[in-house]
Amino acid sequence: MSQRLTDVVVAADNLTQTVQDKIGNIDATVAAKSAEVDVSIAQSKVSIDNFIVGARGEASHILLSKNQRMEPLGTTGIKHFNTIGLSSIEVIKEATLHGNPSHDVDHTGNGVAADFRANVYGGYVNGYFNILRIKWTRNNRAHPARIDDNWYRGYQQGSMTTACYLKLITGDIEGAMRPVVNYQNDWSLYGTQSKVTSTVSQFHGAHTKLGLSKSTETSGEALICLFGTASGYIDLEKVGWGIYPEFARPSDIPATGV
Repeated sequence: MSQRLTDVVVAADNLTQTVQDKIGNIDATVAAKSAEVDVSIAQSKVSIDNFIVGARGEASHILLSKNQRMEPLGTTGIKHFNTIGLSSIEVIKEATLHGNPSHDVDHTGNGVAADFRANVYGGYVNGYFNILRIKWTRNNRAHPARIDDNWYRGYQQGSMTTACYLKLITGDIEGAMRPVVNYQNDWSLYGTQSKVTSTVSQFHGAHTKLGLSKSTETSGEALICLFGTASGYIDLEKVGWGIYPEFARPSDIPATGV
């Protein structure tokens, strides 16, 4: 009887060990498969990321707005900018930046070109652009005061990016544009991006991209340059913002014989 009990105990121990071995084999198999799945997911993610980067790299970014170089219209406006909601605005051309920094022009002696070069970008520029000083007072209406009320033109609806470099001196601003990159001495790259939300129905971008003053009958002052909207998604955090090519519109082409 004692021998039989011993045999039973030994058999039970052997069975337990067999079960433990099987569990160990199952755990090892699961771990191996899990590692394979992790590798497969990582490879798929890299493949998708590469596809997205490639697709973005193949997409052209065309300027949808006008006068991104920001030529002023006298001292109370900016060419092709339909500013609304203000009781007054003063525009001063502070500086013009060129491809070579040695060719930059400081129009007022305030050192704005040097300030931008030292704190935002000091390299080559693919064309000239102006830095403007704007001083404004918002009127007493509840409607937002927009620096460029260009939504109604129909050129800025869909996948697009709007941005500008801005240094807020006094007052405040509102709208869809937010600081994307902050630089030294209070300069920031402001931007907003939108995408196509439907392929079968209407869609549009934000009405107020950059609003001047959050409250009515208040004033502000800022330095601004390269305000514009380009087609497609532009990764502002990685590539920043620059000058984009513009297609001629029918309204820009004079009639035959004129």
